[in-house]
Amino acid sequence: MTAAPSAERRAAIRHVQRASGQVAALVPMIASSKPFSAVAQQLLAARGSLDSLLVRLVELELRTCLPTRESQAEVDGLLRTALGRNAPHRGSFAARRRTADHPHVAVEGRTTR
Repeated sequence: MTAAPSAERRAAIRHVQRASGQVAALVPMIASSKPFSAVAQQLLAARGSLDSLLVRLVELELRTCLPTRESQAEVDGLLRTALGRNAPHRGSFAARRRTADHPHVAVEGRTTR
């Protein structure tokens, strides 16, 4: 018998479900010849969601295999750099949820996307 997933793992599962929906929405858009800009916007949203999911899952894994928060933050920063993200490390899933609830909040004079 396996243990129930943690709240963070359940959140990751919901994230996968949302990303899956974003990808699935592309099929009817392409089939019905929606404008390129609409298809591209949907595709970029799906890609961004998958990138965020990767970061979320790596953060979960880092908690179990890296001994200190400093080493976790360093590896997380490297991952964000590799993904081309210059968003600061958010440190917790609670902070991620607050940011996700308001995705266009200005940060250091620019909007996050």
